[in-house]
Amino acid sequence: MDAVDYRQMTWEAIQERLTSDRLAVWHALQVWGPRTTRQLAKMMDKDILSVRPRVTELCQMGFAKEVDVPEHKRQADGAAREGYYLAVGMGEAEHAHRHGAGAVQSELKLGGV
Repeated sequence: MDAVDYRQMTWEAIQERLTSDRLAVWHALQVWGPRTTRQLAKMMDKDILSVRPRVTELCQMGFAKEVDVPEHKRQADGAAREGYYLAVGMGEAEHAHRHGAGAVQSELKLGGV
């Protein structure tokens, strides 16, 4: 699925898709965000290949978004070229879905290894 598919779904249908691994990643972003997908995977003790796609899906669904992080923090984290992501609360995500507030992000920024 992509961002367009999620925009065409009802809010209730989107909420039903917030399960399992997506829900775990969303909760982790709420607790530890903003983080890169690499940092989040490490904190969750999960493989990045299972976390990164879930963050992409959460962004497409409106439950996560990329945020600006100061350059000095990026350098200190060793993540100068990676995106930082933050969980979007249920109320904000619902409002954005129902009222079209803001574009839904569809791709992650991937840093070099």
